[in-house]
Amino acid sequence: MSSAGGNGKLVAANKHWHFIGILGSGMRALANYAVEGGARVTGSDLASGNGGMRGGRPACPAADDLLRKGVLIQNSHDNTILSGSADLVVVSQAIGEDNPELCHARQMGVKVMRYPELLGKLMQDQPGIAVTGSHGKSTTASLIAHVLTAGNMDPSYVIGAHVPQLRGSSHRGKGQYLVVEACEYKRSFLHMEPKIGVVTNVDREHLDYYYDLKDIQQAFGDFAEQVKPDGAIVLNADDGNSAVLARTATCEVVSFGMKSKTAQYRAERLWRAKKHTNFNLMCNGKNCGRFSTQLYGTHNVYNTLAAVAALHKAGMDFDQMREPMGEFLGAARRLQLLGEPWDVAVLSDYAHHPNEIKASLSATRQRFPHRRIFCVFQPHQYSRTLAMMPELADAFQDAWLTLVTDIYAARDSAKDMQSVNAARLVQLMNHKGLTAHYVPEFRDVEDIMVGDVVPRDVVLVMGAGNIFQVAQNIVPRIEIKGRKQFAA
Repeated sequence: MSSAGGNGKLVAANKHWHFIGILGSGMRALANYAVEGGARVTGSDLASGNGGMRGGRPACPAADDLLRKGVLIQNSHDNTILSGSADLVVVSQAIGEDNPELCHARQMGVKVMRYPELLGKLMQDQPGIAVTGSHGKSTTASLIAHVLTAGNMDPSYVIGAHVPQLRGSSHRGKGQYLVVEACEYKRSFLHMEPKIGVVTNVDREHLDYYYDLKDIQQAFGDFAEQVKPDGAIVLNADDGNSAVLARTATCEVVSFGMKSKTAQYRAERLWRAKKHTNFNLMCNGKNCGRFSTQLYGTHNVYNTLAAVAALHKAGMDFDQMREPMGEFLGAARRLQLLGEPWDVAVLSDYAHHPNEIKASLSATRQRFPHRRIFCVFQPHQYSRTLAMMPELADAFQDAWLTLVTDIYAARDSAKDMQSVNAARLVQLMNHKGLTAHYVPEFRDVEDIMVGDVVPRDVVLVMGAGNIFQVAQNIVPRIEIKGRKQFAA
């Protein structure tokens, strides 16, 4: 990688790359990628805490790994780190054009690239597998990277979630492919021209940016058009909103599914064992043998099929991918089992869209049948909560009890934040016959959960904000409660 060599490639070696908004999940991954490419990396993010660096360590745990790799992070945007030495400034999509560091960088004439622009540039240097979709892109991209890694193909990857088996969310490999999670927000994925594009599904999402579903489909159609002519676009044949994208593609169209008889990659004869979902893989009508996944839920069978199709197009045969597919345990905060203290299962999940919530609850019910499911939910974005209020209220049918915290603000305007509140959502849930309570403070949520659960209960903590802290905090507290009960 150079900040910009004569051959057009990005080369990081011995260059200074500065990341504004470095602690976002994708930005963290890209910063680590740059470090592995030999760059000197610095960054800024208000989420690093009011104290910035404390005792040689960052105030925010999310920065730990970057600090260990020599990345200096400050908790302000006052240009202290920039200082005129940066060769490239990378900017998060969450950062506005009026950001002081960004303005300073432009005044200095430093090369500036938004996060998706940089991903697109990197993909010009290395054939890309870009995974997008309204739901499931992190899991699918992680699975593809895991299988390529297990097959000694040493892929590069940049994923917006930590993957425990990969020991991170990014890697600068020496292999052929660059695997990326391609976000549709603000049409970010249109900066990429992948060799293989994957669309897991298309749904009403990011309505703070898109006008309606038709607008969303248009964006995904534009993405399909950008896949290289000699490449392939992988589409979900069972999702009508995705299947229509085949009309706009100028490359080979590959389909996967379980219901559609026309899908080229199909799962048949699903059966579930204690820890695996098994299925027969059909490819163009031919039985290619049994596959299995440890990921629960029908939605994860679809994610697995998408990964199989993409990997097959990338040159892997089914025998190469079969074993690592079955060994994959998932990405962090994607129905991640944090522990089972006192025989109480505690899971952390990223679900925040109604369809994701329903899929996660269904998968949890499948994994822990005949158990009470306590759900803790942090709504994500005031604008999303308002736009999807009826669907959100209906999404928790599989929960025995749901505690709803205050809404996590993200890209919300002052008007958005005045338009709705979590108490209104809870009121609608109760009106629909669900048992839900509005508990704004995390500490109170933790106290209620620890106090109410008994052995064989399940606690599912969901949301795309900082609600994962609740899941982490209650595991040791429930363990202590169990010990006290046993001692008594």
